[in-house]
Amino acid sequence: MSQLIFGSITILCVIDRAKLCMRPQLRELAATGFLALAAGCVATPQARRAVPSYDDFSGRLIQLNADQDGDGRIDQWTYLDGAQPVRGEADTDADGRIDRWEYFEGASLTRVGTSSRGDGVEDTWTYPSPTADGETLIVTSRNRDRALDHREFYRGGALVRTEDDTNRDGRIDKWQRYEGTVLREAAFDTSFSRARADRRVQYDEKGRFVLVEEDPDGDGKFVRVADSAAPSPPGVK
Repeated sequence: MSQLIFGSITILCVIDRAKLCMRPQLRELAATGFLALAAGCVATPQARRAVPSYDDFSGRLIQLNADQDGDGRIDQWTYLDGAQPVRGEADTDADGRIDRWEYFEGASLTRVGTSSRGDGVEDTWTYPSPTADGETLIVTSRNRDRALDHREFYRGGALVRTEDDTNRDGRIDKWQRYEGTVLREAAFDTSFSRARADRRVQYDEKGRFVLVEEDPDGDGKFVRVADSAAPSPPGVK
């Protein structure tokens, strides 16, 4: 679950460490709980780490930039609409490239983007709010082109299932289910058109092949076509 990031939210990191002369917009942020600042200006090194920007016409707060690691270079950028955070960006490893993106709706963090290779390309998104099943969702663009073709679902920090769009047509055609770290079932839509499985491979508690079932008519009724007493069918380990 290495892509899950439940650390401090960018805007909160920036605001909590900022010591700024409070214009009305900053007072508004403080009132809503986003801004933990002492009133007035504080002449300390921390005071120089966050820099606000305001819209020239409306005077609304639109951006906070910060040097979070104190190396003299801006490494976090938080974009706001007055008191509302919109998105945040951060260079967490000080290599000069953004590797974390945060997205907000209202006051809520809705997803966190990361770069799997740490090269500034956003290709993985974690959704902090659990799904209806109580799972945490991580979505990946394996070709790194923002086409979302791989999903991982976690419960209690453990991977429980995955979904894949292997031919990148926008429909899921592969499903895998895990117990602990062991793959227990893999299912496939071999037609690439039904968006539901017509072939299932099952494994035992040690991840060893048990059997293959198929639903040739697509009516939801599976029949066994191979088991552990016979050689594994092609493509099954």
